[in-house]
Amino acid sequence: MMRKILYLCIFAGTLIGLTACDDGRLYEDESPIAVEGRTVNLLAHLSGIASWPGPEYYVELAGFGDDSEYALISKAIPAPSTEGGEVSIQLAGIKDNVKRVELCVLNRLRKRVLSFYTIEEADLKASSTINVDAGTLNVGMYHTMQERVFNTTCVNCHGAATSAAAGLYLTEGRSYEALVGVPSVKMEGLHIVEPGKADESVLYQALATDVSIAENWRYNHTAEVVNEDILALIRTWINSGAKE
Repeated sequence: MMRKILYLCIFAGTLIGLTACDDGRLYEDESPIAVEGRTVNLLAHLSGIASWPGPEYYVELAGFGDDSEYALISKAIPAPSTEGGEVSIQLAGIKDNVKRVELCVLNRLRKRVLSFYTIEEADLKASSTINVDAGTLNVGMYHTMQERVFNTTCVNCHGAATSAAAGLYLTEGRSYEALVGVPSVKMEGLHIVEPGKADESVLYQALATDVSIAENWRYNHTAEVVNEDILALIRTWINSGAKE
């Protein structure tokens, strides 16, 4: 009987001890560790994020060093709940080797393909916390191709004047319908853009191969896009479905 009472007393004492050790409180030595470096808080209204196919491309807020195209630090930007909606993103832990922060597109190697908004070094050094409103931006894949490729080079022959070479208009608002699924007048049996098949698309062949020279089109189209990253972008756009 005495032994049973002794066991009960030991068991009760153990329960009291366990309760006292696990009271659910956070103690001072459990406080979060501060993140070193500067912080950028960026606000923007964005459309087109979802048009970039992963894992080839990502829309990110990224930091770069001197003369480097590869991100030292980055954070993916989520698509807003509604197209063109507000997005708030924070990039923390920005060290002194970061000379600029950009809202940009990175490829799978974390190399910058193109940039939409830049925070320069002087602004980064102005404060430990930088708050930026980037405004309203269309970062869509096709919209980017229109602005960075068609508008800058192609429209000089394809639509800026009263007529368009080979009847192909690449001006804004007309280019998509003129490209995707449209039979080529230069290469019989092929479409200018065949969704899912870049190598069978006349647009990609014209920009990436010597077909325009071999077929005597009177102009070397490979001179229009010499940046390999942009050629890869066009190829990926076609192979991923050539969506607007």
